[in-house]
Amino acid sequence: MWRRISSREWPYILHPRPVTIVASRFKDKLTAMAASWVMPVSREPPIVAVAIAKTRFTYELIVKSKEFSLNILPKEHLSKIHFLGTVSGRDFANKISAAGLTMTKAKKISSPTILESLAGAECILLRDIEAGDHNIVVGKVVEAYARREFDILNREILGKIPLHIRSNKYTNPLGEVFEVREE
Repeated sequence: MWRRISSREWPYILHPRPVTIVASRFKDKLTAMAASWVMPVSREPPIVAVAIAKTRFTYELIVKSKEFSLNILPKEHLSKIHFLGTVSGRDFANKISAAGLTMTKAKKISSPTILESLAGAECILLRDIEAGDHNIVVGKVVEAYARREFDILNREILGKIPLHIRSNKYTNPLGEVFEVREE
């Protein structure tokens, strides 16, 4: 039998989803956030879309700087990923460092990338589309890279990719479930 799903809960029927760290910098301000509403929308040219709440500091910096990076962290950094998704960048001079991660210089944009990432992409803002309580940030991928050992068909690598279920619960493509203890 079917049950009604609330508008607040309905997105979770599309989960679990890969967790991506979105980072941006504008002048002397920088921040990063965990996002699971990320989607490639074109191979040629390479374009990605990210849904971000308009209230997020990361969104504010993306709109001002017109750029952002995407970073895929392995599950061993799950508590850091969760930290980036639950605290505001407005409260930290450097939220990436506050999470215990290493910020690195991107190749083609001024927004930072994260050294511990398995893979990443540098993006230039193409469009900012209002979509209810979130905006869809559409970016052109100007640079993408992955660690040499990164092979999505490799079971060991596959097991490292965290997928967000909801709240503080995560899984991976191998079906293991992880819970981050909230403090």
